[in-house]
Amino acid sequence: MRLDEVCEIQSGYTARGKLDESPGGIPALQLRDLNEAEDWDRVEPGRFELGEIRHRYFAGPGDVLFRSRGTNNTATVIPSDWPHLAAVILPLMLLKPDERIIRPAFLAWSINTPEAQRYLEKSIQGTALRMVPRQALGELQLDLPGLAEQDAILAAAKLADRSRNLETRAAELRYRLTGLQ
Repeated sequence: MRLDEVCEIQSGYTARGKLDESPGGIPALQLRDLNEAEDWDRVEPGRFELGEIRHRYFAGPGDVLFRSRGTNNTATVIPSDWPHLAAVILPLMLLKPDERIIRPAFLAWSINTPEAQRYLEKSIQGTALRMVPRQALGELQLDLPGLAEQDAILAAAKLADRSRNLETRAAELRYRLTGLQ
């Protein structure tokens, strides 16, 4: 299935000019707010004067954010315990998955697979300011198993990540213990 068949794709809000922080402003997420570790405990939306902004630009738990610009065009899912609702600012794209057919975490995982990343890399426009076009993202083909199989794949991926982290940590400890610092 195509990505645009399993989720709504919304470009982030286009801010006119520099964003001015304001304690009474609208909570918003920018590309720089997201970290590679996907540590959402540390993601705190800034507050900005954005004026009138439509509801479609707001993201919350269960939504997926896609980094459309830069060298890292990956997706991250907003966890169910993230306590905010925030406007999404371009170049982030907001993906709202149809949870009857795809888990949000599976959508993000699928976009981040090497195969999907190769497809997205081929679709990039620009040289100095690299960008994945919305249309190319929507045309991304996904292998879509049933929800139970999606859950199993996500559990296996989580265990593989944990194993890699433990192996890295063990190697660091062995290095320190041998006195080769």
